[in-house]
Amino acid sequence: MANETVSRIADKSCVDDSRGLEKRAAVVKEALHRRGSFTEIMYKVLDYCKARRSYADVEAQIAKYPEFKYVDQSQASIIEILVHAGALKKIELDKQNEEVDDARRHGLSDDELDELVWSFALETTDAGVLAIGGMAPNDRLSALFAKSPERVEVYREILRACKRPKTFKEIESLLDDMPKMASLNKKSSLPVFPSALVAELEGAGGLVWDDAWILTSAGESFA
Repeated sequence: MANETVSRIADKSCVDDSRGLEKRAAVVKEALHRRGSFTEIMYKVLDYCKARRSYADVEAQIAKYPEFKYVDQSQASIIEILVHAGALKKIELDKQNEEVDDARRHGLSDDELDELVWSFALETTDAGVLAIGGMAPNDRLSALFAKSPERVEVYREILRACKRPKTFKEIESLLDDMPKMASLNKKSSLPVFPSALVAELEGAGGLVWDDAWILTSAGESFA
């Protein structure tokens, strides 16, 4: 089932390099946001791979992300989705870590090519760089705070509390002592539920779930 999911995402996202940069970036954005549980991981991978990295290095890096513990795909599967989307360039390398480009591939049989290629590197494409513009946690948190200035102090209270890991019940208890926030939906008389505030901070990159809600480095600068 997991491999079928990757195939569906990859096939739908596969991009024609001859298309313009904006169109290629749009395909990457679609891949990034198709499954929310992957979005943060994929953003981090593309940001990390702005400098060329070895395939093994990227796999090891993904394994460190707290979000990775809660998804149903391997590091390789996530990488290959980004490659098929045109967000990452997968570069063949020889024994000396020199790139095997089209000129070196020309005229080689499959067996000869297998002998030549020993490993892979990954590098974010121009479309990948464009697609993640504005996705840095500092940018997202700034946008969130600007969108709802009346919630800023509550956001900060949650972020400050999560300097030490907190369960949701602990956050909920903290907010019980604060004034109830009105919904942004003017037709709704319901207050904003604590879960919605936590979700907003998570989506903006200020909090991450790692067996408890914890503060990210970006969240710390806004606390």
